[in-house]
Amino acid sequence: MVTVERPVERTLDTYYEFTGYLRAAREVEVRAQVTGYLKTIHFKEGRLVKGGDVLYEIDSEPYEAALLSARANLAAAVASLQKLTADVITAEERYALAKVEYERQSKLAQTGAVSQSDFDKTQSLFKTTTSEVSAAKANRDSQTAVRDSASAALRKAEFDRNNCVIRLSAKDITAPENLTMNTSGGDIQARISRTLITEGNLVLSGQTVLCKVVSLNPMYGYWDIDEMTSLAYRKLIYDDKTLPDPRLHALKCWIGGKSDTGYPHEGYVNYIAPEISRGTASREVRGVFPNPDHRLSPGDSIRIKAEAGPPMKKVTIPEIAVGIRQQQKFVYVVVQKEGKEIAEFRPIVAGPVREVNGVRLQVIEQGLSVKDMVVVNGLLRVRPGAPVTATEQSSPVSPK
Repeated sequence: MVTVERPVERTLDTYYEFTGYLRAAREVEVRAQVTGYLKTIHFKEGRLVKGGDVLYEIDSEPYEAALLSARANLAAAVASLQKLTADVITAEERYALAKVEYERQSKLAQTGAVSQSDFDKTQSLFKTTTSEVSAAKANRDSQTAVRDSASAALRKAEFDRNNCVIRLSAKDITAPENLTMNTSGGDIQARISRTLITEGNLVLSGQTVLCKVVSLNPMYGYWDIDEMTSLAYRKLIYDDKTLPDPRLHALKCWIGGKSDTGYPHEGYVNYIAPEISRGTASREVRGVFPNPDHRLSPGDSIRIKAEAGPPMKKVTIPEIAVGIRQQQKFVYVVVQKEGKEIAEFRPIVAGPVREVNGVRLQVIEQGLSVKDMVVVNGLLRVRPGAPVTATEQSSPVSPK
């Protein structure tokens, strides 16, 4: 005795399934911007951190001394510049007076009202004051350059002193997708690694990696699609026009972890590799998934479900009814022959397996119709062409 069911035509969502893994949207190596000896570590390893948190402190004493020296040098340069500016004003006043006197005596010399000796003296004084103005301006301009250099040195000293305290930058842990999640930069959290260097060690500017920080929300999921699936997607986009181009319009996708039932985390595709790798004959795809509760973790293995067009009607049967022989999937159907119920071997073209209300259903692309009677229980007792006693049952899953 065997149990049979009729295939059921259902309207199912159209999607493909893949396997992949999670990565953080941002992975940051924390480095120092100044050289010095590490003085203090301010964080707990492996904990959550946010933008603005103090992570490390480098011994600032040498930089405090350099800052005081830079301030003194700037003050001296400013004072010297003020004196030289005053000298320019004095020289210009003397020049103005000498010019007036020179012009007056030039007119008198033309009428012989002034001696040549007095005129020569006035002319010499006028030339001298002209040179003094030029020299005073040159000294002032030179001191202005000194003042600007001292000012730049002060800014550098302030930068070095301030960067002895190493803070986590909010922009380093903010992924572009956060901009759409109504989350302010100060609220965005990341998880910090263990410290890679301890107190007392020398830290080199821009070289020493102190620790690593990974962002938590959102999370990126990566998976590869094979060349045939890529071609199928392109057919849907360009030929059937039933799917918008995912590079221009968000393509929905869902992920589930190893312990999850189904695909509880919804996201969208935000990157597709521009070419198929010839080494693997696959194309890399990336999805972005909100992770406000930090349940998802970088490195997790995931199952992915990506939409592939509008819902379509498909013929389905319970997955347990499908057998496989030398890579050929098949079912047994019960047919009437000479008044007897006979088991018939029926090759099928199977589509994906779908889980509906906890029951795994096999999609049938070719080989069955809704009129067939498919054996779903007692398969081990069935032989092709052998008579059977069949009991029909209805599908436990609603066709809607």
